[in-house]
Amino acid sequence: MHKKVLKNKETKSMGIELKKAKKVLVQESLLTMPSGGSDLIKTKHIKAASIRTAIRELNRKGYSFESTERGLIDEVKVTRLK
Repeated sequence: MHKKVLKNKETKSMGIELKKAKKVLVQESLLTMPSGGSDLIKTKHIKAASIRTAIRELNRKGYSFESTERGLIDEVKVTRLK
């Protein structure tokens, strides 16, 4: 499968890259975030439920992510703790 790395201008990016191969690869995209960084991801690009699922799976693998939609409209704030 051919993968492309796209810089997403609409995320207020500190280093997150949306990886795409017919669909967005959420876990791989989240892993591009720098440790200690936060990003806002538009829900039109990645659904909030998909982000929560990817974060839960990555946290089980030993990574540490948090997400929140509180106070945001059509965005999810994701923070990588380690």
